[in-house]
Amino acid sequence: MRNTDQDWGTLSKLFHWLTALLIFIQIPLGFYAEEIKDSPFRPELFVIHKSLGMIVLILVIERLLWRIMGTVPEIPNASEMQRRLAQLAHGLLYGLMLLIPISGWVITSAANKPLNFFWLFDIPAITGPDKALKSLAVDVHVICVFILIAVLVAHIGAALHHHFKRRDSVLKRMWF
Repeated sequence: MRNTDQDWGTLSKLFHWLTALLIFIQIPLGFYAEEIKDSPFRPELFVIHKSLGMIVLILVIERLLWRIMGTVPEIPNASEMQRRLAQLAHGLLYGLMLLIPISGWVITSAANKPLNFFWLFDIPAITGPDKALKSLAVDVHVICVFILIAVLVAHIGAALHHHFKRRDSVLKRMWF
C-alpha cells in the first residue's frame, strides 16, 4: 500500500492513474463544451466538467498529503539535473492540478452561477460575483490548461524515454 525507496505503493498508483484518467477526460470535455455555444447540451456538459474538476481537486489534495506523509521513490541512475527536472515537472503538475480546478471554481462563483455537483447538490461559492475576477480567472484557467498540456507531453515523453530508451523501471513501477 505504501511507497518504498524503490517503488510506488498501490494508493499512489491509484491516485496517479485516476487523476490522469480524469484529466484526459477533462481537457477535451472542457474544449468541447466551450465550442458548442448554442447547444442545449452545453449546460449539462459543464455540470459534468465542473463536477469532475472538483473530484480532481479533492484527489490532488489527497495525493499531495499522501506524498508528503510517505516516501518518494528515487529515480534510478539519474543525474542531479534529471532529478531537478523531474522535481520541477512534478511541482508544476501538482500546482496546475490545483490551480485549474480552483480557477474554474472562481469562474463559476464570480459569474454568480451555482457549481452543481452531478445534479446532486451545489458546492458553495468561493467568491462573490465579480466580472473582473471572473475574466482574470478565465485567463488563468485557459493558460494553465495549455501549460498543463505541455507539461503532460514532457512527463509522458520522459516516462516513455525511461521505458524504451533507458530501459529502466521508472514506468513499470508506476503500473500495477
